[in-house]
Amino acid sequence: MLASLKNCEEKVAIKVIRKQHKEGNDISRFILAESRTLRITEGCPFLCHGYAAFQTQLHAFLVMEFARGGTLKQLINKEGGLKTDSIRFYSAEMIIGLQYLHSRGIVHRDLKPDNILLSDEGHVKIADFGLVAEGMFTSDRKNFEPVGYFTFMAPEIFSGIGYGAAADWWAFAITLCKMATGRSPFYEGMTLENLMYSVCCKEPLFPEGVSAELKELLLELLEKNPEKRLGTKGDIRKHPFYRSIDWTALEGKKIPPPFQPIPTVDITAVCKESLSFLEEADCISASGCIERIQDLSFLSPTWEKSGVPFCPHHLSSKPQSRTNGLPSLTLPS
Repeated sequence: MLASLKNCEEKVAIKVIRKQHKEGNDISRFILAESRTLRITEGCPFLCHGYAAFQTQLHAFLVMEFARGGTLKQLINKEGGLKTDSIRFYSAEMIIGLQYLHSRGIVHRDLKPDNILLSDEGHVKIADFGLVAEGMFTSDRKNFEPVGYFTFMAPEIFSGIGYGAAADWWAFAITLCKMATGRSPFYEGMTLENLMYSVCCKEPLFPEGVSAELKELLLELLEKNPEKRLGTKGDIRKHPFYRSIDWTALEGKKIPPPFQPIPTVDITAVCKESLSFLEEADCISASGCIERIQDLSFLSPTWEKSGVPFCPHHLSSKPQSRTNGLPSLTLPS
């Protein structure tokens, strides 16, 4: 949801999440993990920065920066395949973002072109931390939940032996293939079984036109043994494909992007959206009551220092209106 703050021109994106699915599944642990991840994103320029989080009885709200440049998937679909220099630039920024998360024990678990946003200037913004795994500091710490999109899943996820940060590097490699060729290097077939067999048992196939250095990089990233996979083993920044990258300058955003994207959303044309979905069941029965998620709320210190008129103290678990005391947020008119 696109929104603006009252008395402020800044536009923000708000992710609205129902705390409990219609099937009755409690997803509070995923919401809390995403909120905790958003709190540390401002330390890296290539992650989508989180500004605040709050909740009502039924919904959680995550406020984050609004990236107007669209998604990497949209760019791939438009171009059909990116030039090698563009792949090098975008993937290098992604590496910085991934390494930042991994150094803090966070595995993304849903890395794909749909979740790579582009800023107004054309820089990468890794987004959507709704499936992150936390506390993954050591290689012997494994996760066994098969989450994410099948096309980007690593062999160790399919095999059920447990996985860690290496699974992100596999998804990173599939994303690079999509950037270069528009498709996966593994036969996806018509069934999940076809894909699983290809990923676990077959070697990746690359069409002609993929440069030798990029192909070498992909083969090292698509190593089926996660302990030998580039990213977790060796220094990916020193790979020949990134020989021309000045990593210090890149982290300082001193290297201009390949191009400045045309904003995918015309803010002036966005109509005021109804928030009627928030009005439902202000007073729900005790049997259906959903507890508040402890430690969900936060306010970015950077945002607070900037004087943005947003204060979590204005929020209340008691309904102040039909929207249960939402903060001073307005939709663009």
